Amino acid sequence: MTRDEMLADLAYARTLAEEGRHAPLIGGSYLILFGVLLTICYSVQWAAISQVFPVPGQWIGLLWIGFGVSAFLGMTLLRRRVMQLPGGAAIPNRVDRNVWQGVTAAILVVVAGTVTRGIVNNDFTAPNAIVAAGFGLYGVALYVTATAGGHGWLKTFAFLAWIISGLLWYFFNEAWLYLLAAAGCIAVLIAPGLIMLRHEPKTVV
Repeated sequence: MTRDEMLADLAYARTLAEEGRHAPLIGGSYLILFGVLLTICYSVQWAAISQVFPVPGQWIGLLWIGFGVSAFLGMTLLRRRVMQLPGGAAIPNRVDRNVWQGVTAAILVVVAGTVTRGIVNNDFTAPNAIVAAGFGLYGVALYVTATAGGHGWLKTFAFLAWIISGLLWYFFNEAWLYLLAAAGCIAVLIAPGLIMLRHEPKTVV
């Protein structure tokens, strides 16, 4: 962070303190990015598993490779945009950034374990755990961010993510699991992301 950026954040924090407001969250665009990508991927996977349209098995692997590449490129572009917004050094945004980094690391561990099990044991249902565990972790991240930043409205989405996670664990091997996951991404990633985006700070006043 440059000296000018630090001064801008200090001025921004002073303005918030004087007005008695909580720092707006600036990570909404990331939630929208992952929400859109996951909704597309889960929908395609559901269609393939349900035989809505026949897709060769290897295409599913390519689908998720495409997800990884798109997510990386999208995050690279969004990082430049987010860095230009004031408030990045505010505690709520630092907590939000760090907790989502932790959640991402945890999901990658789940991916590694379940994919390895699927290959070694020829268990094609193992990757379903990624979806169920993912929503549980989304709920943790949303709840921590809501608590740290004083954004109580975000807790509603955290509880919804946990409910969806429970349903996904219960209906672990159902074909429509991925359709539920796609709808869940719209509900707990895209929706709060749009709310955050609407309230993003534009300039320091």
